[in-house]
Amino acid sequence: MKKIINGSLTFLLLSMLVACTDEKDVYARIHPNLLPSGGHTYSLQAVGKELTFDLLEESNITNVGPITNEASYKSLNEQYPKLELKKEPAFIVFDENGLVLKTYDYEEVIDFLQNPEESFYRER
Repeated sequence: MKKIINGSLTFLLLSMLVACTDEKDVYARIHPNLLPSGGHTYSLQAVGKELTFDLLEESNITNVGPITNEASYKSLNEQYPKLELKKEPAFIVFDENGLVLKTYDYEEVIDFLQNPEESFYRER
């Protein structure tokens, strides 16, 4: 009987530990393709303004991959309705745990990617 209780308690503690270490937001679990690829800190979805690796490198940003460009916020809303984009241009940044920035301001996304340690999750 004691072994069963100890085994159950161990299982419960391990389950709690795993639950606490999985910090990915729900959106990241549903759409893992939005998350950064290996070796990168962030992924970027741009709508209405094309962003490229070369353009980001001009601003000394090398921690992003992949970059996905969409012509219309409506088409991105069809793919990912939870993003609830309202206009273009729009920029959505994900880290390994999920959404970290949603903004309609180009300068804000550049500032965030240049200074991630000064930033926190923002949605504007």
